[in-house]
Amino acid sequence: MRDATRRGQRSPGSFHPLVKTPGFLRYLCDTSMRIRAQKTDLCPPISCWAGPGMASFCLLRELQQGGSELCPFQYAEQRPPQPGLPVRAKGDCAGPAPLPGGPIRLLRSRAPPCLGTASGWRARPGRSPLPFRSMEPQLGFRGRRALVTGAGKGIGRAVAVALSKAGARVTALSRTAADLESLARECPGIEPLCLDLADWDATEAAVGAAGPFELLVNNAAVAVLQPFLEVTREALERSFDVNLQAVLHVSQIVARQMIAQGVAGAIVNVSSQASQRALQDHAVYCSTKSALDMLSKVMAMELGPHKIRVNTVNPTVVMTDMGRINWSDPQKSAAMINRIPLGKFAEVDDVVNSILFLLSDKSAMTTGSSLMVDGGFLVS
Repeated sequence: MRDATRRGQRSPGSFHPLVKTPGFLRYLCDTSMRIRAQKTDLCPPISCWAGPGMASFCLLRELQQGGSELCPFQYAEQRPPQPGLPVRAKGDCAGPAPLPGGPIRLLRSRAPPCLGTASGWRARPGRSPLPFRSMEPQLGFRGRRALVTGAGKGIGRAVAVALSKAGARVTALSRTAADLESLARECPGIEPLCLDLADWDATEAAVGAAGPFELLVNNAAVAVLQPFLEVTREALERSFDVNLQAVLHVSQIVARQMIAQGVAGAIVNVSSQASQRALQDHAVYCSTKSALDMLSKVMAMELGPHKIRVNTVNPTVVMTDMGRINWSDPQKSAAMINRIPLGKFAEVDDVVNSILFLLSDKSAMTTGSSLMVDGGFLVS
């Protein structure tokens, strides 16, 4: 059976036997109704809905090998007709008919390829086909206002873009005007805010005027690496001003607005694995990130009664543009990678996805936590 599926030799009008089972059809129909209730615009292939098991495996294999699309919104007439039950016309995608007690035959038709893929979502009649997208859980950012600091480059920039694409109204804060200009060109819906967070008074005025916000990502940070015996006052003050003081200050401003508006909010502070592990020449940086972790826990405790959640993400070395430059030396990178069980550094998306999860309602019961994105560094 698997060989025939792989070679695409199944006859044009046949289906895998499991597709015809009443329980499997009921599962598809129930899922279709839920998706319709969410006003989904497109009919995804069955493989997006099918639960674990051989049925979903066989269907997915057929689609991946160039087989026809199957859409549970498309029904043929019921066989045999049953009194009192409506009959859905062929090709009608207006929604599923009530499920009869008897069997239902699903129509199959060749869907136009999307960007060269064998299986993509097929638009309803009158709509253009769009590229295939997995049916990931909706994170609920649409229409919500978000502030991202340190948004000019790297993780902060990627978070700002991701939130904007997810429907949030994003304000991107950076002290570098050129970075904000390029970000605005890349993602025109983002509102830029040029500001040095080390300036307490300017931060109070600018962030207060830009709000209120429901989501906050404190990503801005500096890393001045010096051996302990050579740490300077300037490096110490600058590091604590940005890595700790600015987080406290911006969070105060945003949290007060959340409380005044009576809205539940979420704050994610970008920390580091360096908060929990001593690293050479990182005396000041490790100290600021350790302080940030504890600040976040206290914030979570005190802001929790106001329905404001506070968490941190603690990544290992991240392959931002700067990270690739700083860790391009094979000897230097090997020494760190050898301490990471997964054997690699984090990509920007690894951190962004963790931040989005902690901001979303999918983590509604998570606060005061540190989400390690370190490939197992701390357990090695």
